[in-house]
Amino acid sequence: MDMINRFNEELLNHKTSMKEDMEKLKTQQDVLKISYTINEKKLMDKIDSSTAKVIKKHIEGKESEILMKIWINEFKDIINNFEKLKKVKPKEFSVRLNEISDTIEIFKQKILE
Repeated sequence: MDMINRFNEELLNHKTSMKEDMEKLKTQQDVLKISYTINEKKLMDKIDSSTAKVIKKHIEGKESEILMKIWINEFKDIINNFEKLKKVKPKEFSVRLNEISDTIEIFKQKILE
């Protein structure tokens, strides 16, 4: 009987120890997840910033040319999709025309600068 009690006590101690170890591991895992998320966010911010700087550097002085290309592509899309555009509901047609108008206005403003 004494052996059974001792075995049960050792088993209980072992279970308690295992539970404590599992809790420590879960806490460490949570800390690692948080650290990973923070570091991932920092990395993405640095990538976004670097990408924006590189793009800005490459297009500097070429804004009019780029806007002209965008404008031409927009008009090509309009011409290619005109049949589809005629079949669109009036509200959506109006929204599309406003987008086109806005693109033209932006282009005009950039050219005048």
